Amino acid sequence: MSQLNKTQIHELFAAINNEMSRLNLSGELNLVGGAVMCLVFDAREATQDVDAFFAPTTSLREAAKRVAFDRNLDPHWLNDGVKGFLSPQGDFSDYLELSHLRVMTATAEYMLAMKCLATRIGDEFHDIDDIRYLLKHMGIETVSKAYEIIANYYPLDKFPLKSKYILEELLENDT
Repeated sequence: MSQLNKTQIHELFAAINNEMSRLNLSGELNLVGGAVMCLVFDAREATQDVDAFFAPTTSLREAAKRVAFDRNLDPHWLNDGVKGFLSPQGDFSDYLELSHLRVMTATAEYMLAMKCLATRIGDEFHDIDDIRYLLKHMGIETVSKAYEIIANYYPLDKFPLKSKYILEELLENDT
């Protein structure tokens, strides 16, 4: 799968907006993951795909597939596989308002909690770099402060041990 930069992602949103307009429907994308790191925080140049949950689900999924076909992209460039990591307390901010498409992005705090919960380890993943960036961006210097933020979204007793160890390593074992 090729990388999508900020400009390309905006072009894809405009194309989805056109598809939704053609169908006389409105939709909402709630972005998380690498797309937010790229679009909002400029923490990286590009992302492999756009992770989001969206409504109306079927219409937006079909619009994204048509856009992918027209542009010779992976049909899953927009995906909602992140649904299993969402918190009922998730926070989103307005990002982009088009005629038939509203785009929201996860807040820094919510992104930190989600990245910690879903941490993947390996060179092909950016999760640890993203966590490091978000900690610095928010001025978090202690593990206890990170846990305080994470606990707003997820119960800490359900948190993976690997994520706890990563936070301790990134924040120099200050508990």
